[in-house]
Amino acid sequence: MEKLCHAILWILEKSPNGRARLDLAKLLYYSDGVHFQKHAEMITRGDYIHLEDSPYPVKLNEALLFLKEKGHIDAIPKIEGNGIQGFTLRFLTPMDGLILSREDKRVMMKVVEAFRGRVVDENRHYPNLYENYVVTPLFDSIPFSVERINTKIHVLVQKSLLNLSGKMFRVLFERSE
Repeated sequence: MEKLCHAILWILEKSPNGRARLDLAKLLYYSDGVHFQKHAEMITRGDYIHLEDSPYPVKLNEALLFLKEKGHIDAIPKIEGNGIQGFTLRFLTPMDGLILSREDKRVMMKVVEAFRGRVVDENRHYPNLYENYVVTPLFDSIPFSVERINTKIHVLVQKSLLNLSGKMFRVLFERSE
């Protein structure tokens, strides 16, 4: 869990406006996925499950509780006209002994820069990783294996998913003409 805590803090430190819990979960998943594609191992080395609205690290709640108790992060309510609309996690102080490698940070920075605001349109940025998550049954473990996510356009294996992305559909339509 130590590497997960360091990855959470690093992402939150690079997000000046903080991150919602689900956006943080997605950023961790895509960082682990991109790193897995290049090195056949994940940054956090944790397990993910498919929840209704995101891929979710199994140990994320435990890590957030630990980081909040130690004063490394804070949770600030997002208040809008119709009440509290969730919470934003913000970086406060670093943990001693950062154990992320230069490559870990480079991969996470690439993912964080792809989603400067909210984490939306993941299928545009990481179609194979998005597919790996959405084709996993609800509340099942999301597998990371070379056979499932080793190609950049793995979405083509699931032709029904192409309808989800207008851009992919347009590319296929233009090729068929």
